[in-house]
Amino acid sequence: MNKLLTLLTTCLFAATLHAPAFAADPVKQDAKAQKEMAEGDYKAAKKKAEGDEKAAKEECKKLSGAEERACKKNAEASAKEAKAQAKADYDRTKADAKAMK
Repeated sequence: MNKLLTLLTTCLFAATLHAPAFAADPVKQDAKAQKEMAEGDYKAAKKKAEGDEKAAKEECKKLSGAEERACKKNAEASAKEAKAQAKADYDRTKADAKAMK
């Protein structure tokens, strides 16, 4: 009986020493998951902007001369704006995740 009581007391003591470490882990895991999701969202947004630009430029081929050039410039500007917005969102989410730690 004494051995069992000693063993249980030792286990309980060991568990209480590690308790503060467990409390911080979910926060760090949430921050890491948020950062990873933001990175995935950023990459997807960039790919979408590139795909939209390519599709818009294909539509521009139906035009000619100055209209075609203007259409292509508009497609490039839209893609650049979408990428800039995606980067801003990514940077903001990354900063939020860092603040969570």
